[in-house]
Amino acid sequence: MKTKSMIWLVVVMLLTFQLSSCSEHIDDEWHGNIIPGCILLSNNQIISEKSFDTTKMNAVGVVIGTRQDTVWVVNTKELGRFSYLDTLSTVSDVSSNETLLCGLENTAAILKSGRKSPAVNVVMSYSSTVTGWSLPSIGELKMLSANLETIRKSMQTIKGDVFSTSPYLSSTPDGSSSQTEELYAKCITLQSGYVSSILKTDAAQIRPVLRIKVR
Repeated sequence: MKTKSMIWLVVVMLLTFQLSSCSEHIDDEWHGNIIPGCILLSNNQIISEKSFDTTKMNAVGVVIGTRQDTVWVVNTKELGRFSYLDTLSTVSDVSSNETLLCGLENTAAILKSGRKSPAVNVVMSYSSTVTGWSLPSIGELKMLSANLETIRKSMQTIKGDVFSTSPYLSSTPDGSSSQTEELYAKCITLQSGYVSSILKTDAAQIRPVLRIKVR
């Protein structure tokens, strides 16, 4: 009986650690316990949804997923509907791979190209206490869609904007062919996870995503 009691004590301690670990600062040693639905504060601290205090804390986003030592966060704000480009053209160094979590690299490539991108411009001009937001890749938006219910609950807690039922624009071009890569960008309906293509000059919803490398 004594041995059984000790085992239960260890289990309870482990569960307590897992539930409270989201309150660790992102600069602390990485334990891999930050999960979708955790909240990023303006002071770069990540906490659990249950730990959020609306009277004392300022949230800037919600965690949508993690990979090893990296965390992805979706912004609290809808930025409106904007187009990928103002002309139909191919942008060098932008990946069409739909599995990559590369919104940051794609956004940098669009900026470097010198082409006018209303979508990228609105993300870059967005004022936030936390910097580094980008136009997400379709892979990052798929991650958001896969965890949408959990993320939506946290977004309600922090009084963030409601997710639209309209498709969200990604920074990923349609790589089916050289012609489609020139003409179309990928977008996704978050509620269903349905991925489609949209003309680069047509507007779709914009929601910035942040990639954090945990030290």
